[in-house]
Amino acid sequence: MRRQTIRRAGVVTLAMTGLLGIGLPVQADANRLASTCDATFFCLYEHDDYAGAKETFLFTSNGCVNVGALNNKASSMRNTTAGRIQFYNSANCAGSYGYAAAPRSSDSDLTNNGFDNLTSSVKRVNP
Repeated sequence: MRRQTIRRAGVVTLAMTGLLGIGLPVQADANRLASTCDATFFCLYEHDDYAGAKETFLFTSNGCVNVGALNNKASSMRNTTAGRIQFYNSANCAGSYGYAAAPRSSDSDLTNNGFDNLTSSVKRVNP
């Protein structure tokens, strides 16, 4: 009788572990989908696939802004604005820009354009 009870407990534990293991990736995907960027905003994300910390910028005109907490940490972006966003690896948009995001575009991994974890400031310009 005792062996049967222990066996049942083991089966229940194994089943619960399987359920929890399946649930974790689903939760991660849900978090990424929830990390949207509202229309007319520019958003930077700490990690690839729009995960981690997020900085949101509202440009009312062309101009430069330092990225704050994501300085040299941004790995993905969404540009829902009608302007081009230029990325700089120096504060206050100093020097030449290293990457430009087209209007209404997104990039889930800034590695592919050589600007992963390098952004210090961004500037919106008319296309």
